[in-house]
Amino acid sequence: MKRRTRYLLIAIGLMAVVGLAGVAQTSPLADADPAAPRVLLIDETRTFTSTMRVGALAGALRQGGVTLDVRLETVSTSYVDPLADSAAPDEPFDLILIVPIGIEDGSVSEVWLLTGNTAAESAEAFDRIALLRGLLSAVFEGVARPVVTVDDLWIAGLAAVYETRGWLR
Repeated sequence: MKRRTRYLLIAIGLMAVVGLAGVAQTSPLADADPAAPRVLLIDETRTFTSTMRVGALAGALRQGGVTLDVRLETVSTSYVDPLADSAAPDEPFDLILIVPIGIEDGSVSEVWLLTGNTAAESAEAFDRIALLRGLLSAVFEGVARPVVTVDDLWIAGLAAVYETRGWLR
């Protein structure tokens, strides 16, 4: 029992360090534009470890000047639309990040970054997405990799649905 407790305390300590390191990282996502990008972060996870990673990501984004909304959603699988029953916001988001439920057990190895058509039009937006992918890679290292709309048909389809519903620009 003592050995198990020791491992648990070490794991909690490591997660705290990872969380603090993520919060301490400055995000250059909002450097080039005085109007901060609007980002929606959807957390479908249910474990302490995943929540720590999402908290680190949220802290880094906020510290970087991003206007961030966070939603905790309960879904049965990672392929259920987490915003299906929600009304669209007054102003659409520039990016939607989805941390799917399956990253805890390894059934999903991706964090989804959804962008609308306007993001593809600007080199500045492309640079921001590249920076965000780097941040996601650091926060979810060894657990999940960031995937954008050009990488996966499911994500592209979901982004198109959100753009039609008024969630994305």
